[in-house]
Amino acid sequence: MKKLIAPLLVILFLVSCNPTTLTFSYIYNDEGPNRQIAEKMKELLESEFNVEIMLIEGLNTNANLDSLISDRVDIALVENYVKYREGLNSAFSVYSEVLHIFYKDGIDGSSFESLVHDNPIYIGKEESPTYNLMMDLFDFYALDTSRIVVAQEMGQASIVVELTNLYTKKELQNYQGFHLFSFDRMNNMGNASIVDGISLKYPRLAPFVIPQKSYWNFTEEPVVTLSVDLVMMVRASMLDVSVNDFAKTMLRNRQIFTSIDPLLFDGLREDFDQSKLNIPLHEGARIFLDRDEPSFLERYAELGGVILSIIIALWSAIVSLTKWQAQKKKDKIDEFYEDLMNIKNEIPGIQKVTEGLTKVKRVQTAQNKAFEMLIEEKLVANDSFRIYMELSKETINELRGKMRVLKAKQERATS
Repeated sequence: MKKLIAPLLVILFLVSCNPTTLTFSYIYNDEGPNRQIAEKMKELLESEFNVEIMLIEGLNTNANLDSLISDRVDIALVENYVKYREGLNSAFSVYSEVLHIFYKDGIDGSSFESLVHDNPIYIGKEESPTYNLMMDLFDFYALDTSRIVVAQEMGQASIVVELTNLYTKKELQNYQGFHLFSFDRMNNMGNASIVDGISLKYPRLAPFVIPQKSYWNFTEEPVVTLSVDLVMMVRASMLDVSVNDFAKTMLRNRQIFTSIDPLLFDGLREDFDQSKLNIPLHEGARIFLDRDEPSFLERYAELGGVILSIIIALWSAIVSLTKWQAQKKKDKIDEFYEDLMNIKNEIPGIQKVTEGLTKVKRVQTAQNKAFEMLIEEKLVANDSFRIYMELSKETINELRGKMRVLKAKQERATS
């Protein structure tokens, strides 16, 4: 039995290590810092867990969401301005994308109405977050949609709308001859300004200020605009423990990501406003954010089931093996009994003292062998063994008694 304990412990250790590598796929649009975020996330999660993260470059937001809903991918980075769909959940906020409205020289940018009326405007692909946001703005301003000319290509537009991270100086060179539209003056913010009204009606939008000089000649004055959170989303069927681990690891290692873009510094936060999520929070992320960590049993329930099955199978095998070994030992002691009973039956027929001596040695040899097997655990010190030892002593006494009788006869015969 002792010999079985070591292999059992080794098997349990190997199972508990859970050597199986889990694979998760992450789809992203290659724009702004998204690729860098994806690569950093892959590096971090693979170093923390026994997982492999497959990075997939997506086509657009809607295609990425379709991949999530159909379970073709596990994780996606999506704006919190998409319509609710079954089959996906939010995990955590990553950073805020800023609404940039560039317009060419010569266009009246004194108001939103004068800006977009009768001027070709590019607002992204239909049903994209940028498109949906602009449609909401057209509705908010109660614009005459017959006077809105939507350009299908960026190069055909006098006004270009982009929902993205903060631009670098090199990226802004593509907009030479353009200006940035500001919804209001900065000192009006917080005093029932237009952006306050927009964010009140569309709570997933937040007022945002591009500070003076941060965009060089584009921001001679602060630009008041809007922002929307970019959210890490997961398929709804993803395990709570996986989402919990990923969210906790990402948010608690935010310093790794903040060097990518300044917006990530305030974006990756555990205290983001969950009520503003357009897609409900995944239970695994909620568990982490509410500090309702899964118990040991919940975390390892699936693995525990496997371990339990293995333990039951091993225990059944051990019980069977123990019974087999016990039966084997019983068969061995039965062989000793059989030999001893043969000797006892032969005692009446012994005619010479030498025959008796031979049989005594035979019994003593069997006794010694039985003790050796007992030490080697080939026999058990149970009642059968004890009875055998008593019976063998009794047999030796009978043999010696028989020999004494034979010696007496021989002495009478010679005298």
